[in-house]
Amino acid sequence: MTPRRGARKKVGMEPIVTNIPNIETVRWAYRLVLGREAESEAVLVHWAALGDGRVILSHFVRSPEAMANRAAGAPSYGAWITAPIDASAIRAAFHMRFNATPSAAEIVAERGAHRDMPSFRRAFLASPEVRALEEEETTRLVPRPAPVVSANLEEHAVTVLGRRFTLRGDGPEGYWRDLVEKPADPSLERLTRLVRAAFPDGGAGRVLADVGANIGLTCLALAAAAPYHAELLCFEPDERSLPLLKHNLVANDVPNARVFGHALAERDGVARLRCGTTNAATSVLVEPHSRVQTTGAMFQEVPVRRLDSVLAEHGIERLDLLKLDVEGGENLVMLGAMEAIARDRPIIFTEFNLWTQMTAGARNPMEVLEEWRAAFRHMLAFDEAGRPFPVLDQDGLLWVLHTVMTQRGCVDDLILCDDLAWLERWA
Repeated sequence: MTPRRGARKKVGMEPIVTNIPNIETVRWAYRLVLGREAESEAVLVHWAALGDGRVILSHFVRSPEAMANRAAGAPSYGAWITAPIDASAIRAAFHMRFNATPSAAEIVAERGAHRDMPSFRRAFLASPEVRALEEEETTRLVPRPAPVVSANLEEHAVTVLGRRFTLRGDGPEGYWRDLVEKPADPSLERLTRLVRAAFPDGGAGRVLADVGANIGLTCLALAAAAPYHAELLCFEPDERSLPLLKHNLVANDVPNARVFGHALAERDGVARLRCGTTNAATSVLVEPHSRVQTTGAMFQEVPVRRLDSVLAEHGIERLDLLKLDVEGGENLVMLGAMEAIARDRPIIFTEFNLWTQMTAGARNPMEVLEEWRAAFRHMLAFDEAGRPFPVLDQDGLLWVLHTVMTQRGCVDDLILCDDLAWLERWA
């Protein structure tokens, strides 16, 4: 942005009364700082109550999401990116930087200085006011245990349904090493086959949710299997994986993906995330009932949302597929999505992990299977050849439990759904 001579000095001398609509300032704070749209109009009203543009800017720049966004290269999402530079964006930027209203000449100058919205945003993020807040936040933060994501970043190519993706990950981290060095996880092929069978039209207009997205491999698989999807919602609360997830989606050109840096459960609030110290894929949400080891563990405080709340706030009125891999928290995610499940009857592809069900979930795994089987018309497990088949009765549930325990390393996949028409198209 073009500098405004003397503006900061004037602001420092006395408050400036501005007639800038604060809601528009907050709307553009989301876009310019976080690179995305706000969750809802109610959220805009909440932040607009702060009034002072500099205070609004401070809250956004110092947020954990803003730090993760910067680490990922400041990616952006939404139609606003390709729109012309709007006068409201310039007014909001001046409100946040100087707590003042730009003149007509300054608006013309800003439009002349930047060819498009990405250019305007880059200049805003590079402005002295934003940089000063970033430096203050970096200085203020108490040093934390070294995160898994380090400077040892590597890239690895994967091919899904003939489409080549390049993933970025942390070289020494356990999940990444498994991805690079070991045979492909069968879950990825199962998921892509399910999506192709369920949505033979390429997923036109469908809404897919990846809960426990990690660095984005399954997000990319969903995008490849349903290339015409309307929305791909990617949820990952671990601040170490979140920047890599955002980078991998942007680098591999998945335009209809939205990234959410919070956990999902049956409530809205905050919780502690126990972070796997050598493998970010083993991070678990710690609830009061959980039985997880705390000695030597690293924790993050993360926001928690109900999926129903997120869908409502973003005006998303359908849910077609829900992929769950949240280390024992699958039940809680389903409870927080009961409105969408009852309304849309989505297909649910879920991990069933005996250890995490007993520890993080503090549940008897057999009881979990019985609840899932009762809640949906159909439950499907996978045979030795990797084909899904319906689990019809209690003996079938006992087979699932025994097979997962003795042959599948205590972890396997299940499908929960209300319609089996897709099974005939499985290939």
